[in-house]
Amino acid sequence: MIEIDANNTLLSIRDLVVEYSSAGEVIHAVNGVSLELEKGRSLGLVGETGAGKTTIAKSILRILPSPQGRVKGGEILFCGEDILQRPESRMLEIRGEKISMIFQDPMTALNPTMTVGEQVAEVVRLHSDAGGADAQKVALRMLKRVGIMADRYHDYPYQLSGGMKQRVVIAMALVFKPELLLADEPTTALDVTIQAQILEVIRRYKNKFGTSMILITHDLGIVAENCDTVAVIYAGRIVEAGTRDDVFDKPAHPYTVGLFQSLPGYSKGQKRLRPIMGLPPDPRQAPAGCSFRPRCPRAKEGCGEADIPERVLSPTHSCRCLYPEVH
Repeated sequence: MIEIDANNTLLSIRDLVVEYSSAGEVIHAVNGVSLELEKGRSLGLVGETGAGKTTIAKSILRILPSPQGRVKGGEILFCGEDILQRPESRMLEIRGEKISMIFQDPMTALNPTMTVGEQVAEVVRLHSDAGGADAQKVALRMLKRVGIMADRYHDYPYQLSGGMKQRVVIAMALVFKPELLLADEPTTALDVTIQAQILEVIRRYKNKFGTSMILITHDLGIVAENCDTVAVIYAGRIVEAGTRDDVFDKPAHPYTVGLFQSLPGYSKGQKRLRPIMGLPPDPRQAPAGCSFRPRCPRAKEGCGEADIPERVLSPTHSCRCLYPEVH
Protein backbone atom coordinates (compact mmCIF):
# COMPACT_ATOMS: atom_id res chain seq x y z
CA MET A 1 0.00 0.00 0.00
CA ILE A 2 1.27 3.46 -0.84
CA GLU A 3 2.42 5.69 1.99
CA ILE A 4 -0.12 8.09 3.48
CA ASP A 5 -0.22 10.47 6.43
CA ALA A 6 -2.11 8.48 9.08
CA ASN A 7 -2.94 11.62 11.05
CA ASN A 8 -4.69 13.10 8.04
CA THR A 9 -6.57 9.95 6.98
CA LEU A 10 -10.31 10.29 6.52
CA LEU A 11 -11.11 6.86 5.07
CA SER A 12 -9.20 3.61 5.33
CA ILE A 13 -10.48 0.40 3.73
CA ARG A 14 -8.64 -2.77 4.70
CA ASP A 15 -9.02 -6.12 2.94
CA LEU A 16 -12.66 -5.53 1.96
CA VAL A 17 -14.44 -8.62 0.59
CA VAL A 18 -17.96 -8.35 -0.82
CA GLU A 19 -20.09 -11.11 -2.34
CA TYR A 20 -23.49 -11.31 -4.02
CA SER A 21 -25.76 -14.33 -4.13
CA SER A 22 -27.79 -14.98 -7.27
CA ALA A 23 -29.75 -18.10 -8.22
CA GLY A 24 -27.78 -20.15 -5.73
CA GLU A 25 -24.41 -18.94 -7.04
CA VAL A 26 -21.85 -16.72 -5.31
CA ILE A 27 -20.52 -13.71 -7.22
CA HIS A 28 -17.17 -12.44 -5.93
CA ALA A 29 -17.54 -8.69 -6.46
CA VAL A 30 -14.74 -7.26 -4.30
CA ASN A 31 -11.73 -9.39 -3.41
CA GLY A 32 -9.56 -7.93 -0.68
CA VAL A 33 -9.52 -4.22 -1.58
CA SER A 34 -7.44 -1.88 0.56
CA LEU A 35 -7.21 1.87 0.00
CA GLU A 36 -6.66 5.12 1.85
CA LEU A 37 -8.03 8.62 1.36
CA GLU A 38 -6.71 11.75 3.03
CA LYS A 39 -8.85 14.67 4.12
CA GLY A 40 -9.56 17.12 1.32
CA ARG A 41 -8.15 14.83 -1.38
CA SER A 42 -9.76 13.09 -4.35
CA LEU A 43 -9.33 9.46 -5.36
CA GLY A 44 -10.29 8.15 -8.78
CA LEU A 45 -11.54 4.55 -9.05
CA VAL A 46 -10.99 3.36 -12.62
CA GLY A 47 -11.89 0.10 -14.30
CA GLU A 48 -14.24 -1.70 -16.66
CA THR A 49 -17.92 -2.26 -15.93
CA GLY A 50 -18.33 -4.98 -13.32
CA ALA A 51 -14.91 -4.42 -11.74
CA GLY A 52 -16.47 -3.69 -8.33
CA LYS A 53 -16.20 0.10 -8.20
CA THR A 54 -19.83 0.86 -7.32
CA THR A 55 -19.91 -2.06 -4.86
CA ILE A 56 -17.03 -0.46 -2.94
CA ALA A 57 -18.93 2.85 -2.73
CA LYS A 58 -22.15 1.17 -1.62
CA SER A 59 -20.22 -0.79 1.00
CA ILE A 60 -18.90 2.47 2.45
CA LEU A 61 -22.49 3.74 2.85
CA ARG A 62 -23.74 0.26 3.77
CA ILE A 63 -26.45 0.30 1.12
CA LEU A 64 -25.70 -3.00 -0.56
CA PRO A 65 -28.87 -4.72 -1.80
CA SER A 66 -30.21 -7.05 0.87
CA PRO A 67 -30.11 -9.99 1.21
CA GLN A 68 -28.17 -10.52 -2.05
CA GLY A 69 -25.12 -8.42 -1.15
CA ARG A 70 -23.02 -8.85 1.95
CA VAL A 71 -19.62 -7.82 3.27
CA LYS A 72 -17.73 -11.01 4.03
CA GLY A 73 -14.62 -9.49 5.51
CA GLY A 74 -12.49 -6.43 6.08
CA GLU A 75 -12.81 -3.03 7.70
CA ILE A 76 -14.02 0.39 6.57
CA LEU A 77 -12.59 2.99 8.91
CA PHE A 78 -14.15 6.45 8.66
CA CYS A 79 -12.53 9.00 10.97
CA GLY A 80 -10.99 6.03 12.79
CA GLU A 81 -14.28 4.18 13.38
CA ASP A 82 -15.14 0.90 11.65
CA ILE A 83 -18.55 1.81 10.25
CA LEU A 84 -19.25 -1.84 9.43
CA GLN A 85 -19.62 -2.33 13.19
CA ARG A 86 -21.93 0.65 13.67
CA PRO A 87 -25.60 -0.29 14.35
CA GLU A 88 -27.91 0.38 11.43
CA SER A 89 -29.95 2.69 13.65
CA ARG A 90 -26.92 5.01 13.85
CA MET A 91 -26.01 4.95 10.17
CA LEU A 92 -28.38 7.88 9.51
CA GLU A 93 -25.89 10.01 11.46
CA ILE A 94 -23.42 9.32 8.65
CA ARG A 95 -25.50 8.89 5.49
CA GLY A 96 -26.28 12.21 3.85
CA GLU A 97 -24.57 14.23 6.55
CA LYS A 98 -21.00 12.91 6.85
CA ILE A 99 -20.92 10.78 3.69
CA SER A 100 -23.04 11.46 0.61
CA MET A 101 -23.32 9.79 -2.76
CA ILE A 102 -24.09 11.05 -6.25
CA PHE A 103 -25.65 8.09 -8.03
CA GLN A 104 -24.98 7.22 -11.63
CA ASP A 105 -28.53 7.59 -12.95
CA PRO A 106 -30.34 10.64 -11.57
CA MET A 107 -33.71 9.39 -12.83
CA THR A 108 -33.54 6.31 -10.60
CA ALA A 109 -32.09 8.33 -7.71
CA LEU A 110 -35.01 10.79 -7.69
CA ASN A 111 -38.59 10.06 -6.63
CA PRO A 112 -40.81 10.66 -9.68
CA THR A 113 -43.84 11.42 -7.46
CA MET A 114 -42.21 14.32 -5.56
CA THR A 115 -41.10 17.72 -6.78
CA VAL A 116 -37.35 18.22 -6.93
CA GLY A 117 -37.48 21.02 -4.37
CA GLU A 118 -39.39 18.87 -1.90
CA GLN A 119 -36.85 16.09 -2.30
CA VAL A 120 -33.99 18.42 -1.34
CA ALA A 121 -36.07 19.81 1.54
CA GLU A 122 -36.74 16.27 2.77
CA VAL A 123 -33.00 15.68 3.14
CA VAL A 124 -32.77 18.89 5.18
CA ARG A 125 -35.60 17.80 7.49
CA LEU A 126 -34.09 14.33 8.00
CA HIS A 127 -30.74 15.65 9.17
CA SER A 128 -31.65 18.84 11.03
CA ASP A 129 -34.31 20.48 13.17
CA ALA A 130 -35.46 22.69 10.30
CA GLY A 131 -39.23 22.71 9.80
CA GLY A 132 -41.22 23.13 6.59
CA ALA A 133 -40.54 26.80 5.78
CA ASP A 134 -36.93 26.72 6.97
CA ALA A 135 -36.21 23.48 5.09
CA GLN A 136 -37.66 25.03 1.95
CA LYS A 137 -35.39 28.06 2.30
CA VAL A 138 -32.33 25.83 2.64
CA ALA A 139 -33.44 23.74 -0.35
CA LEU A 140 -34.02 26.83 -2.50
CA ARG A 141 -30.60 28.21 -1.58
CA MET A 142 -28.90 24.90 -2.35
CA LEU A 143 -30.67 24.49 -5.69
CA LYS A 144 -29.61 28.00 -6.68
CA ARG A 145 -25.99 27.17 -5.86
CA VAL A 146 -26.00 24.28 -8.32
CA GLY A 147 -27.71 26.33 -11.03
CA ILE A 148 -31.42 25.49 -10.52
CA MET A 149 -33.57 28.60 -10.25
CA ALA A 150 -36.41 29.04 -7.76
CA ASP A 151 -39.13 28.72 -10.40
CA ARG A 152 -38.14 25.05 -10.90
CA TYR A 153 -38.64 24.16 -7.22
CA HIS A 154 -42.10 22.69 -7.84
CA ASP A 155 -41.13 20.80 -11.00
CA TYR A 156 -41.09 17.02 -11.10
CA PRO A 157 -38.01 15.10 -12.29
CA TYR A 158 -39.55 14.29 -15.68
CA GLN A 159 -39.82 18.03 -16.39
CA LEU A 160 -36.05 18.55 -16.12
CA SER A 161 -33.25 17.72 -18.54
CA GLY A 162 -30.64 15.10 -17.67
CA GLY A 163 -28.16 17.76 -16.64
CA MET A 164 -30.67 19.54 -14.41
CA LYS A 165 -31.69 16.27 -12.74
CA GLN A 166 -28.05 15.56 -11.98
CA ARG A 167 -27.72 19.04 -10.46
CA VAL A 168 -30.64 18.21 -8.15
CA VAL A 169 -28.92 14.99 -7.08
CA ILE A 170 -25.75 16.97 -6.41
CA ALA A 171 -27.74 19.49 -4.33
CA MET A 172 -29.14 16.63 -2.24
CA ALA A 173 -25.67 15.15 -1.77
CA LEU A 174 -23.93 18.41 -0.81
CA VAL A 175 -26.57 20.23 1.20
CA PHE A 176 -24.86 19.32 4.51
CA LYS A 177 -21.29 19.80 3.29
CA PRO A 178 -20.29 16.13 3.77
CA GLU A 179 -16.76 15.19 4.69
CA LEU A 180 -16.76 12.47 2.00
CA LEU A 181 -18.49 12.56 -1.38
CA LEU A 182 -18.92 9.35 -3.39
CA ALA A 183 -19.47 10.32 -7.03
CA ASP A 184 -20.51 7.28 -9.07
CA GLU A 185 -20.20 8.06 -12.79
CA PRO A 186 -21.80 11.48 -12.19
CA THR A 187 -21.56 12.58 -15.84
CA THR A 188 -22.03 9.33 -17.81
CA ALA A 189 -25.31 10.21 -19.54
CA LEU A 190 -24.51 13.88 -20.18
CA ASP A 191 -23.11 15.63 -23.23
CA VAL A 192 -19.64 17.10 -23.05
CA THR A 193 -20.72 20.70 -22.32
CA ILE A 194 -23.07 19.73 -19.48
CA GLN A 195 -20.48 17.25 -18.20
CA ALA A 196 -17.97 20.07 -17.77
CA GLN A 197 -20.54 22.21 -15.94
CA ILE A 198 -21.46 19.39 -13.53
CA LEU A 199 -17.81 18.66 -12.75
CA GLU A 200 -17.19 22.35 -12.13
CA VAL A 201 -20.07 22.45 -9.62
CA ILE A 202 -18.61 19.47 -7.75
CA ARG A 203 -15.07 20.86 -7.91
CA ARG A 204 -16.12 24.29 -6.65
CA TYR A 205 -17.96 22.83 -3.66
CA LYS A 206 -15.17 20.39 -2.88
CA ASN A 207 -12.57 23.15 -2.84
CA LYS A 208 -14.73 25.54 -0.83
CA PHE A 209 -15.53 23.12 1.99
CA GLY A 210 -12.53 20.78 1.91
CA THR A 211 -14.63 17.77 0.99
CA SER A 212 -12.85 14.52 0.17
CA MET A 213 -14.09 12.63 -2.88
CA ILE A 214 -14.04 9.18 -4.42
CA LEU A 215 -14.78 9.59 -8.12
CA ILE A 216 -15.88 6.45 -9.96
CA THR A 217 -15.51 6.73 -13.71
CA HIS A 218 -14.43 5.08 -16.96
CA ASP A 219 -13.14 8.40 -18.26
CA LEU A 220 -9.41 8.79 -17.64
CA GLY A 221 -9.62 12.41 -18.79
CA ILE A 222 -11.99 13.22 -15.93
CA VAL A 223 -9.62 11.50 -13.49
CA ALA A 224 -6.68 13.54 -14.80
CA GLU A 225 -8.55 16.81 -14.17
CA ASN A 226 -10.19 16.02 -10.84
CA CYS A 227 -8.21 13.44 -8.83
CA ASP A 228 -5.05 13.52 -6.74
CA THR A 229 -4.63 9.75 -6.53
CA VAL A 230 -5.80 6.85 -8.71
CA ALA A 231 -6.71 3.22 -8.01
CA VAL A 232 -7.13 0.92 -11.01
CA ILE A 233 -9.54 -1.95 -10.31
CA TYR A 234 -9.78 -5.23 -12.17
CA ALA A 235 -11.98 -8.19 -11.19
CA GLY A 236 -12.67 -6.78 -7.74
CA ARG A 237 -9.06 -6.07 -6.84
CA ILE A 238 -6.85 -2.99 -7.01
CA VAL A 239 -4.10 -3.84 -9.50
CA GLU A 240 -2.36 -0.45 -9.47
CA ALA A 241 -2.49 2.59 -7.21
CA GLY A 242 -0.56 5.80 -6.98
CA THR A 243 -0.62 9.53 -7.43
CA ARG A 244 -2.14 10.87 -10.62
CA ASP A 245 1.33 11.56 -12.02
CA ASP A 246 2.55 8.07 -11.10
CA VAL A 247 -0.26 6.28 -12.87
CA PHE A 248 -0.56 8.59 -15.88
CA ASP A 249 3.16 9.10 -16.52
CA LYS A 250 4.46 5.67 -15.47
CA PRO A 251 1.66 3.07 -15.75
CA ALA A 252 3.10 -0.24 -14.55
CA HIS A 253 0.39 -2.90 -14.64
CA PRO A 254 -0.38 -4.31 -18.13
CA TYR A 255 -4.08 -3.61 -17.56
CA THR A 256 -3.40 0.06 -16.83
CA VAL A 257 -1.14 0.27 -19.88
CA GLY A 258 -3.92 -1.31 -21.95
CA LEU A 259 -6.46 1.25 -20.74
CA PHE A 260 -4.23 4.10 -21.88
CA GLN A 261 -3.42 2.43 -25.20
CA SER A 262 -7.14 2.24 -25.88
CA LEU A 263 -7.31 6.05 -25.85
CA PRO A 264 -6.78 8.21 -28.95
CA GLY A 265 -3.53 10.12 -28.82
CA TYR A 266 -2.11 8.38 -25.76
CA SER A 267 1.30 7.74 -27.30
CA LYS A 268 2.96 9.77 -30.01
CA GLY A 269 3.18 8.03 -33.34
CA GLN A 270 0.41 5.58 -32.50
CA LYS A 271 -1.75 5.27 -35.62
CA ARG A 272 -4.32 2.76 -34.37
CA LEU A 273 -5.96 2.15 -31.03
CA ARG A 274 -4.89 -1.02 -29.27
CA PRO A 275 -7.90 -2.36 -27.37
CA ILE A 276 -7.55 -4.90 -24.58
CA MET A 277 -8.49 -8.22 -26.13
CA GLY A 278 -10.91 -10.61 -24.40
CA LEU A 279 -13.32 -10.09 -21.53
CA PRO A 280 -13.01 -9.79 -17.75
CA PRO A 281 -13.19 -13.11 -15.90
CA ASP A 282 -16.44 -14.64 -14.71
CA PRO A 283 -16.90 -13.26 -11.16
CA ARG A 284 -18.41 -16.59 -10.12
CA GLN A 285 -15.08 -18.32 -10.67
CA ALA A 286 -11.98 -16.16 -11.00
CA PRO A 287 -8.85 -17.76 -12.50
CA ALA A 288 -6.01 -18.78 -10.22
CA GLY A 289 -3.21 -16.28 -9.77
CA CYS A 290 -3.50 -13.00 -11.66
CA SER A 291 -7.06 -12.43 -12.89
CA PHE A 292 -5.76 -10.43 -15.85
CA ARG A 293 -3.51 -13.29 -17.03
CA PRO A 294 -5.86 -14.59 -19.80
CA ARG A 295 -5.82 -11.15 -21.46
CA CYS A 296 -2.28 -10.07 -20.62
CA PRO A 297 0.35 -9.75 -23.39
CA ARG A 298 3.12 -10.15 -20.80
CA ALA A 299 1.73 -13.23 -19.03
CA LYS A 300 4.12 -16.04 -18.15
CA GLU A 301 3.73 -19.39 -16.49
CA GLY A 302 4.25 -18.10 -12.94
CA CYS A 303 1.36 -15.62 -13.26
CA GLY A 304 -1.21 -18.37 -12.74
CA GLU A 305 0.31 -20.13 -9.76
CA ALA A 306 -0.77 -18.05 -6.75
CA ASP A 307 -2.14 -14.69 -5.65
CA ILE A 308 0.07 -11.90 -6.90
CA PRO A 309 1.54 -9.83 -4.04
CA GLU A 310 1.54 -6.06 -4.05
CA ARG A 311 4.77 -4.67 -5.43
CA VAL A 312 5.92 -1.27 -4.17
CA LEU A 313 7.42 0.72 -7.03
CA SER A 314 7.91 3.94 -5.05
CA PRO A 315 6.60 5.41 -1.79
CA THR A 316 3.49 6.58 -3.68
CA HIS A 317 3.13 3.90 -6.37
CA SER A 318 2.32 0.18 -6.22
CA CYS A 319 0.93 -2.57 -8.45
CA ARG A 320 0.10 -6.27 -8.42
CA CYS A 321 2.17 -7.71 -11.25
CA LEU A 322 5.18 -10.03 -11.46
CA TYR A 323 6.36 -8.33 -14.65
CA PRO A 324 5.39 -4.64 -14.45
CA GLU A 325 6.19 -2.10 -17.12
CA VAL A 326 9.66 -0.67 -16.53
CA HIS A 327 10.08 3.11 -17.01
